[in-house]
Amino acid sequence: MDRAWWDAYGDEAEEVFAGERVAPIQVRQARRVRLVQTANSGAGAIALALHLGASSVVLLGYDSQVRAGRAHWHADHPAGLGNAGSVAKWPGQFRQLAAQLGGMEVVNCSRETALEMFPRGDLVEALGDRMKPPLIVDGMLGLGDNLHQRALVRRLMARHDVWLKTPWPSVYADLQAEGLRLVPVETKLRTQAKNAKREVARYDGVPPADVPRRRVWYSPQTVRARGGFLRAQCDADDVGPSDFALPVPQAWIDRARAWLGPVDRPVMLYRPLVERGEWSGCAIRNPDVQTYARLARLAGERFHVVSVADCEPRKEWIVSPDVPAARVAHAGELPFEVLAGLAALAGLVFCSPGFMLVLAQAVGARLCAVFGGHESARLYDHGDARHLFIEPARPCECFDKSHKCDKTIDIDRAEARLRSFLDVHHPQPGVGHDLAETV
Repeated sequence: MDRAWWDAYGDEAEEVFAGERVAPIQVRQARRVRLVQTANSGAGAIALALHLGASSVVLLGYDSQVRAGRAHWHADHPAGLGNAGSVAKWPGQFRQLAAQLGGMEVVNCSRETALEMFPRGDLVEALGDRMKPPLIVDGMLGLGDNLHQRALVRRLMARHDVWLKTPWPSVYADLQAEGLRLVPVETKLRTQAKNAKREVARYDGVPPADVPRRRVWYSPQTVRARGGFLRAQCDADDVGPSDFALPVPQAWIDRARAWLGPVDRPVMLYRPLVERGEWSGCAIRNPDVQTYARLARLAGERFHVVSVADCEPRKEWIVSPDVPAARVAHAGELPFEVLAGLAALAGLVFCSPGFMLVLAQAVGARLCAVFGGHESARLYDHGDARHLFIEPARPCECFDKSHKCDKTIDIDRAEARLRSFLDVHHPQPGVGHDLAETV
């Protein structure tokens, strides 16, 4: 096909064109490929797309007819080169090609065409996602905020080609497969910077210049008014757990199982109370440390307890009393993928407000969260019966690091509620649970 064209222009193409040159015939200037249909160049282009693995093709300018005495949109080729002398045969050649395309979709968006074997379509509709305007999203830094942020990102991806700045690439693994682009973010926050470095290979490079940007943020006033962090972040009321749900890949669950080793009881993923030098709000946000440990010990009697934290001397440290644990990972050694796998496997996630609470909701785990000051349970409550929230008698939504919130919890009532919750979901230690919980 088109040997005369290669003879006339092949050397020039070899000199000025830096891309790959292919042809269905043997010519010096191109790599030979064997295609299912090479009767005309238009059919050959579709056949090449099939050869290269395309799943869909949009045709533009495939009129395949002589109109107003013209065979091309441009002037005729010079003497020695063909000028669509066999155009009457082309529809039959395309029909033969269509029968060989298997599952590849071809949509003909040409304004005028003699080719009726391919469905007609509108160019804008056919290009679909490819025509979405780009948007750079300056995302939040906290892991819990990033899990909630999945809901907003999903919504933005319906209208934009989104480039998201985040230190938590793995949180968006599924959305990245759907076209989300991830951009590294500079941060001095210890855990975030450490994770971004660990996952550097997951980033997609530099976003386009001079495109609109959106910053993700919320204020305490918006959280209170909207009735929750998720709704405040999305600036919408019609969002819930399904919108930020995180599908945990089997590979992550397998990694969590391998780290755990064999266990004979359901797993309780436990988050001890910590304080951090880089954020002074931990002390006011944490529940009373003695009450928290007492409830955790009560729950832990029925489970294989796994305690996780990211401690470092003088930077982050545990402040709650010890809770017996079968496995301990307190040096931040577990990557997010394994944490998500553990949460998905767990019979119970026991924690205070923070990323672990949101992670449990995102993966659909059973949850017990104990509150202190700073915020209340209603800001996380989505009405799921698998979630138990234990609050002080006077919940506070001050969002104030210096406020002296009353953290007093009716411990007898709290213990009774926790026992009742566990009796429903774990009536006897190690009995009546599927292997996803007992590993």
